Amino acid sequence: MNRPGYHSFCQVLIATIACLAGFPGFAWEQRDAESADGTRIAYYVRGDLNAGDVPLLVISGGPGSDHRYMRVGGSFDELASRIPVIMFDQRGTSNSGAVTWEPRLLQWTQDVEAIRKSVGAPALHLLGHSFGGFVAMDYASRFGDRLRSMILVDSTAATISGTRQMLGDVFPDQIDQWRQVREKLTPRFKASDIEVFTRMEFVDPEARDRFLKAIAGYTYNIEVNNALRVDMAGLDFEETLSAFEKPALVIHGRFDAVIAPITSWELHQTLPNSRLAIIERTGHLPFAERPREFVDAVESFLASHSNP
Repeated sequence: MNRPGYHSFCQVLIATIACLAGFPGFAWEQRDAESADGTRIAYYVRGDLNAGDVPLLVISGGPGSDHRYMRVGGSFDELASRIPVIMFDQRGTSNSGAVTWEPRLLQWTQDVEAIRKSVGAPALHLLGHSFGGFVAMDYASRFGDRLRSMILVDSTAATISGTRQMLGDVFPDQIDQWRQVREKLTPRFKASDIEVFTRMEFVDPEARDRFLKAIAGYTYNIEVNNALRVDMAGLDFEETLSAFEKPALVIHGRFDAVIAPITSWELHQTLPNSRLAIIERTGHLPFAERPREFVDAVESFLASHSNP
């Protein structure tokens, strides 16, 4: 077929498909790593990752959350067109192995290190969301020489007790319902079971509804969440952060009631080489609610710190 304009139409169509697919790579490639205690950790790579590259490794929240909620909104798909991105299933969730009881945060940190070794990366740009920020801090305390930079997104504080939350203040009409729901959750529950909580994570109702629809079937592990909190309660990373001189980016949604923005402000004040990005009109999930602003903040930071 050689009609006038047809070739140009095909070029536009191919370019559009490439854009929507988030080149390079149309999908997340699943791989496996073996952690220090022998647990199999399923991880997912998007982008052109070769041995020797420094990827962006993403740690989801929870603990015990299905990592796929972080794919909603497409932020990390877009970032993967500039830098290889890795996500993984926390132990006890999805395709990874079961938790060894009693769980310790060290196991989660060793899982990150196992993935780094598996891909042959000399170092990592490490991004942690919410609880994932706490894992990133522990990794910095144990393997800081293997970090190129650290990004904390609506993260916990350096201690769990120091993490500020405002759910009861912002949602006094919904917090009791959430507490009742949480008490009745089965050990492995679906995202649709905690819709009352997820609604409190958003500012934009349209973004919220898109997110709820996308994650309805995703699974969580409340046993991991409850048990790991015992270990986390005794940990303090204040000194680790004060001594962390590598580049750090602290991102927070302006209207996050799950973890108050003052928490990130204090992290920024503690980290000596950090920048702070407050994303307006968003709650606890800026990468899903305001993906453009989120990607811009991360890209700008990584562009400044991608060289060895």
